[in-house]
Amino acid sequence: MHSRMESIQEIQNVYSLVTDLFIGIVDEKGDSFTPFSFPQTVEIGALTYIQDRLKEIIPNSCHFEDSLIYDFIPGLKMYIIPFRLPFQRTFFLVSGFFLEEGTKHEVLNFSGKTVQDTSLFPLVLQAKEYSEAAKQKKLRQLENACKLIGQLWAAEHERMQYQKKMREMKETVHFLSDPQADVDSFLTHVQKRTDALDFIGFAVKSEANVFTVKYFHSGTDRSMIGQKFMLGEGFLGQAMAAEKFQIWTDIQEDPRTHFFKRFGLLPSSLFCAPVCLHGENKGLLFGGSFHRAHWEEFLVEEFKFLSSLFQSIYLISSLKNQINSQRIQWFTMNEILRHLANTTDGEKLLSIFLDMSMYLMESPAACVVFRKNRLSEQISFLSRGMDETLRSVYQKDLESRFFTKPFHAAPFTKPEVYRFNDQWFLEYPIICQEHFYGILSVAVDQPHPPQKSKECLITLANVCGISLAMAENGSEMNREHEFYHFLIDLEQYFRPDILHHKRKAKEIARKFCRSLDLNDLFQDMIQYAIDLINLDSAIIQKYFPNKKIQKYIEMYHYLLENPMDMKEEKIPLESKIIFLAFQYEIDPESVRQLTDQLSQAFILFLEGLEEEKDEMTPGKTDEGKGEDGNVPHGFLQSVNLSRREFEVLDLVLKGASNQEIAEKLSISYHTVKNHMTNILQKLGVSDRAQAIAKIYQMGYFPKLD
Repeated sequence: MHSRMESIQEIQNVYSLVTDLFIGIVDEKGDSFTPFSFPQTVEIGALTYIQDRLKEIIPNSCHFEDSLIYDFIPGLKMYIIPFRLPFQRTFFLVSGFFLEEGTKHEVLNFSGKTVQDTSLFPLVLQAKEYSEAAKQKKLRQLENACKLIGQLWAAEHERMQYQKKMREMKETVHFLSDPQADVDSFLTHVQKRTDALDFIGFAVKSEANVFTVKYFHSGTDRSMIGQKFMLGEGFLGQAMAAEKFQIWTDIQEDPRTHFFKRFGLLPSSLFCAPVCLHGENKGLLFGGSFHRAHWEEFLVEEFKFLSSLFQSIYLISSLKNQINSQRIQWFTMNEILRHLANTTDGEKLLSIFLDMSMYLMESPAACVVFRKNRLSEQISFLSRGMDETLRSVYQKDLESRFFTKPFHAAPFTKPEVYRFNDQWFLEYPIICQEHFYGILSVAVDQPHPPQKSKECLITLANVCGISLAMAENGSEMNREHEFYHFLIDLEQYFRPDILHHKRKAKEIARKFCRSLDLNDLFQDMIQYAIDLINLDSAIIQKYFPNKKIQKYIEMYHYLLENPMDMKEEKIPLESKIIFLAFQYEIDPESVRQLTDQLSQAFILFLEGLEEEKDEMTPGKTDEGKGEDGNVPHGFLQSVNLSRREFEVLDLVLKGASNQEIAEKLSISYHTVKNHMTNILQKLGVSDRAQAIAKIYQMGYFPKLD
């Protein structure tokens, strides 16, 4: 493949032959950019003279923008044609030599008298005389040569730019695989790699309709970090309000650039890209140039591409932070359990929880004002991160607001933000068994802290209440009861996803137990066990001494490892139902693969449950039972089934195959098939699955053997 310069040289050579003129390209100083092309042989001396003379001519002519005819020496003429290449440099195509029509003899005489370099005489002798029309024709040919060279150069330049951008994009995409990659390092990488961007930054939502620049890169300049703007304010606020990618160019005089000009930054162009994850705007990516008033289309597409990559790196970074936060939360939960188990000293526990609250909520200070005994008049105060002055005055303020008269319930029902001495505090009452013990307060950096912070404070305050209540009475039964509800509170904050699965599993288990006519105590034990299944066995044995509950959970974990042992009679029915309900909630497919009778009945039950509009269970219907045991009154008449057809259908609902039905009812396999055909026709369905769904929808559930 020819190089770019080789291709330009070939164009020169061809046009030199076509025009019968020498052709060369020189820069603004007259220096040769390409070797000259001559249609005939030229002496070295003449070539040297031409090159030296052009260094005198071109600098004095480079201010011309149009083609011109220039006297190289008096009477011996040449073309000078300026043209620009994509990297914004001006070049000149020079070509000659020729004479005005009828002037050759005159030019030779004059040259012989005035020009001392005899190597030029052959050039004059070889030069042809052109009429005005011929001169214009040659000029058009040479201008076409310039256009062709410019197009060739532009295509090559574009190809090289494309290759460069592809390399940069590959490097940027590869950057995402770096385990150390985060938002800040990604922005640093982009700013260094993208020539068109002089600065890049990212703003996050800090308050309602208020955004704060969290990251900013412009060489070593970080002046924009911490600056705020309102939704709809300036370029950045307008982009957030529009919720779409936007480009602004030639903005040097636009008043909306004042946001940047306050810090000595003078953008000429700007792009803004809202960052949206899971349908929610998380912030704004923005960047711009101090020198480019306009951006080419390929740069705009590149910025859109970078914005998409940034969303990916932001998501990855957010997930890393979330995972790390969950680790911290689980560690904190374990620490809380350990301390609750090992001490009944309420004040010592409160000190530990203050440290934990500051750690979890990233707070500089926290305190608690409380009564050790809810009937006591003595008020205690513990704090972390407060100097003596603040500690003293804030304690008095809390006492005056909450302890001037006895409280029998919470002074307020949700966390409230209170401003004291130019500091915001998030306050929440410490309550246990509807008794008010005190106030837990954590310093926050804004008047509207995130909902997650409020939920965290509620959980910690509940823990504090449990600690004080345990220290106050300390009975074993009360301790187990408090532990149980305390764990539910912790899961509500730390693992709401698991708590959601448990609630769904308990609902399924309750309905399935009712379909099997199991009593309320049986159902309650299953409900209680489901709430504890993800706890470590050592914690269950130590703090929940009910041996049956321990056995149910132990065998549930056994089934997790050995699901095919569902047929084993040694495993309690309670454990099997716990396993089916909870496992179906988190991994339905694993339950559908089980083949034992209970699992098949459970799946059939759920398929019917999805179809029913009103909850109807065996033994608890509005219609009562008919002569067929647990068959609703009028069921046989409504579906027009014979007694034998009903027996076949009942076994189908229990998961039996045609062969198993034949053996169970002591009839032939062919007879079973005939019964099935009649059943499907009477029910108006085409297969077993539709038949089962319709029967469940009608309110009938098979009774297990």
